[in-house]
Amino acid sequence: MKNKNQFFAWVSFQRRPVSMQSYFGYNLEFIKTSIKDKWLKPFDYIAKGMQTSYSLLKNKPEILWIQLPPTPLLRIALAYKKINKKTVLIVDCHNGTFWGKWKKYLKKDNLNKCDVIIAHNSVIRDIAIELGVDRDKLMVLETKPAERKSTKEILPRVAGRPQVLMPCSFNIDEPVQVVFDAARQIPNIDILISGPNERGVSLFDYSKKPDNVKFLGYLSSEDYEITFRQSDVVMGLTTEDHIQLSVANEATGFEMPMVISDTKLLRDLFNKGAVYVETLNPKSIASGIIEALDKKDVLKKEVAILKKERIVRWELMASAVNDKIKNIMANKA
Repeated sequence: MKNKNQFFAWVSFQRRPVSMQSYFGYNLEFIKTSIKDKWLKPFDYIAKGMQTSYSLLKNKPEILWIQLPPTPLLRIALAYKKINKKTVLIVDCHNGTFWGKWKKYLKKDNLNKCDVIIAHNSVIRDIAIELGVDRDKLMVLETKPAERKSTKEILPRVAGRPQVLMPCSFNIDEPVQVVFDAARQIPNIDILISGPNERGVSLFDYSKKPDNVKFLGYLSSEDYEITFRQSDVVMGLTTEDHIQLSVANEATGFEMPMVISDTKLLRDLFNKGAVYVETLNPKSIASGIIEALDKKDVLKKEVAILKKERIVRWELMASAVNDKIKNIMANKA
C-alpha cells in the first residue's frame, strides 16, 4: 500500500525533514537536477516541477508537506490541492521564505490557502504575522535535534591539531571573511568549512583565506556526519537575529560542543553546551574557539542534557501539529 503522506523538498539534502520523518511518518522526496548554472535556473525549476507533478499524480498523497523556499513548489502543491480537495497541505517555511530574495516572490494569499503553515521559531512566526500570514493556520515547530543516520563506527581522529568544523551554505549572513580573520589569530587550530563554496565566490575574497582554513566542498550525508562527529568543536555563525542555525540542531543531536553567534534566539534555543561569540568580531570568534576547545568535555555533557530537553520540547510542538492535521482531515472527510 502506498504511503499517502508525502514530503517534497527541492534540495539535494536537508537535515530537518529527515529528523522529523520518524515522527510524522511521511515519505520524503528530495527533488534535484544536475543543472548548476544560475542562468538556467528556470529550466531547473521546470524539471523539478515535472518530477514533483509526476510523483503527486502517481502516489496521490492525502497529506502533502512541502518545504519553502523555493516558492514555485507552492504553486504546484496548490494546483494538486485544487484537484484533490480533501488533501491536507502543510508548508514548512524555512526562514528564507520571509526575508531575503524569496520574500519578494511570496504571495501571502497563496500561502494562506494552505491548511497548516509552519514557522521554525517564534521570531519568524511574528515576522510572518506582520506580513499578513493567517495566524490561525500558523504554528511554530522548532527543528528537532539531528538523528544519527550513518551506520559506520566513528573512529577518533589520529591525534593532531585541533579541528573546528563550520558547515556553511555560503549565504550573505554567514561571515566567512571574518572567520578568515579569526583563523589568523589561532594558526595552530584548523577550521574546516563544508558546503558549496563556489556559491561564495562573489561574496567573499578567497585569496585572503589563511592556510589553517580548508574548504571541504559539498560532502555526502554519510561523509558529512563522519566529519562532523570527528571534529572537536562545531561552529555556526549568522548576522541575522532570526536564524536558528541548522548546524546547532545537528550539534545538539550529535552531542557536539558548539561555538555560535550570540543572539537572543540562539541563547534561548541552545542554552547549554555552547560558547557564544560576537559574529563580526574576529577576536571574539578566536577566543570563543579556544574556550570551547578547553571546555569541550564539559560542553559535551551539557549538550547531552540539552538534547533531551529539546526533544521533549519538540515533541510537544509536533504533537500539536499532528493533532491539527488530524482535525483538518476529520473535517474534510
